[in-house]
Amino acid sequence: MEWQQLQTEQEKIHAQLRKASRLKEQSQLLNSQIELTQQEIDQHTAALNQIRSKLDKLDSFSFMNMIRTWTGQQDELRAEKIDKAAVLELKMNEAKKMQVDLTEDNIQVKHKLTQIDEVALQQAMKQVLSKKNKYLQLHDPAQAARLEHLANEEMLTKQLITEIQEAEEAGEVALTKLGQAAASLHSASGYSTWDTFFGGGLIATHLKHDSLDQSENYLHSAQIALQRFHNELLDVHEMSTKSLHVETDGFVKFADYFFDDIFSAWSVHSKISTAREQVSRVQDDVHNTIWRLRDKHNKAVSYLQTIIEEKEAILNV
Repeated sequence: MEWQQLQTEQEKIHAQLRKASRLKEQSQLLNSQIELTQQEIDQHTAALNQIRSKLDKLDSFSFMNMIRTWTGQQDELRAEKIDKAAVLELKMNEAKKMQVDLTEDNIQVKHKLTQIDEVALQQAMKQVLSKKNKYLQLHDPAQAARLEHLANEEMLTKQLITEIQEAEEAGEVALTKLGQAAASLHSASGYSTWDTFFGGGLIATHLKHDSLDQSENYLHSAQIALQRFHNELLDVHEMSTKSLHVETDGFVKFADYFFDDIFSAWSVHSKISTAREQVSRVQDDVHNTIWRLRDKHNKAVSYLQTIIEEKEAILNV
């Protein structure tokens, strides 16, 4: 019984230390993602300024512009540039929303980290390991190495199961958000007009219909949910063990979709159906990822039971 108490105590301490390590990794990851969104915002802003400058030139008087007006070419150039501006602004707005959400996530992560006393936990872990070593040498020195190996595998496998469960939950949230985005795009497909105009010194794009405006918000909710799912999958990968490896590289390929093309595609009615198809593909990828996670979850549970049975057999001899 003393051994099991020590093992339980070690698992609790290890879980807290692992949590602290995860939070640090998550904060670093979020920092890099926040920095990336800022780069995207800067790039889109610069591109929008360039388009505005070109539109200003189209408005200024010149003989070439007169010729373009007579031939209709100027209207075509204006329409092309305004369409590009609309797409860029959508992407810039999305990057800004992502930056806000990721920053809030990072604040929460840092707050959780301040609540963990790593120094005290590490000292407690040393004491537990010392007690376990003394117990093993006293009661079963011949099996000490094997028992310690099994104890570590049990601990890591339980942690892995926890990480998989958290990833599965994040995946289910992503599916829900994707479903809402798909439904909103379906509703928006009945509308076809964007109202684009200049205002406040910037090129501003406004959707004529509330349905399209809501779709943009649903797409953002889906994207941040996918980003969080992606980050949880990275945690699963970190917790993989030699005995039970969980390959997540293939799982996160869906992250490449991350709606860059969708925000380009659905800026005009004729392409909203394309955006819906892209959302559907991402839904399929998330479904497949969750299915694979569940398969690994079941294998991890089975592996854990094998470890427990072998450990009990040694202790009950």
